[in-house]
Amino acid sequence: MMRHLVLLLCVLLGAARVWAADSPSVQVQTVAFKQQTMTDTVSGYGMVSPDTRALHTLSLPRAGQIVALLVSAGQVVKKGMPLLEFGTSAESTLSYQQARQAVDFAKSEVARVGELASQQLATQSQLANARKTLADAEAALRTQEKIGANRTSERLVAPFDGVVMAIQAAQGDRVAAGAPVMQLARAGGQRVLVGVEPDEVARVRPGMSVSIAPVFGVGHQSMGRVTQVFGMVNPQTQFVDVLVQLPDAALIPGTRVHAEIQVDQQTGWTVPRSAVLLDAQGSYIFQVHDGRAHRVNVKTGLERGGLVLVQGGFASGEPVVSLGNYELRNGMAVRGSAR
Repeated sequence: MMRHLVLLLCVLLGAARVWAADSPSVQVQTVAFKQQTMTDTVSGYGMVSPDTRALHTLSLPRAGQIVALLVSAGQVVKKGMPLLEFGTSAESTLSYQQARQAVDFAKSEVARVGELASQQLATQSQLANARKTLADAEAALRTQEKIGANRTSERLVAPFDGVVMAIQAAQGDRVAAGAPVMQLARAGGQRVLVGVEPDEVARVRPGMSVSIAPVFGVGHQSMGRVTQVFGMVNPQTQFVDVLVQLPDAALIPGTRVHAEIQVDQQTGWTVPRSAVLLDAQGSYIFQVHDGRAHRVNVKTGLERGGLVLVQGGFASGEPVVSLGNYELRNGMAVRGSAR
């Protein structure tokens, strides 16, 4: 009898080993949850230019001729640096001489009428008119002196540190009073007109942060803000323009740049994109607990750099299957290593 019991026990133990060997087990690779902040961006390209509020047009208040140009477009200038030499026109010089002569004549008239008035040969009204004529002549002379008509030539200097953006006159040109001759950009603020795909621009709002970096080579990265979103497609580029203001002047005007507009930001638990599966019930992941895979339904958020933000009833301290999960069923035994 005892021999039969021992034999039966051996048979049962052998069967248990067979059943264990036949139990399905899948080789997988697992990763741990990581908590981090993700930023969703809209990309675009543009060119750096000076802030239009920093542009300053130089002109001369009197007619004359450009005798010499001392700078070129694109040149960096310092305050007080000579920009051009200007010669006063003959007409402006004549106007000054006439104003000077009018003052001299008015002074002599005041003296003459004053002398007559002292002899009762002229009225006080006549003397008052003579004095008014002198005051008007002196005012006209001051105006001519203010515009520099009393100087035959003048050297125009930079009023501030900046960059010569444009030169509207050539050496030897005759220019009218008030005509623009040069445009300077004050050192400081810059802007970028970024072209964005029409189907992406609806996500962009004024006030959003923007990362700006040169397209070619490694250069300084600047942060700016969206100040304006245009409402039509630019016919030349077929993109929608977005105006970005830069607070500093770290980039050279004319530099082509790549812009990343930060349209959304979320913080949470992330897993590799390969860890998230999808079926009729929605997105889900597999977590490993006590050597077995357990399905957990999740909602996905932002995706960037191969990682996805997930929300759901998972245990953040337990590993997530990132490779081999396509073969898994809920409760299936797994084996493998963590990455």
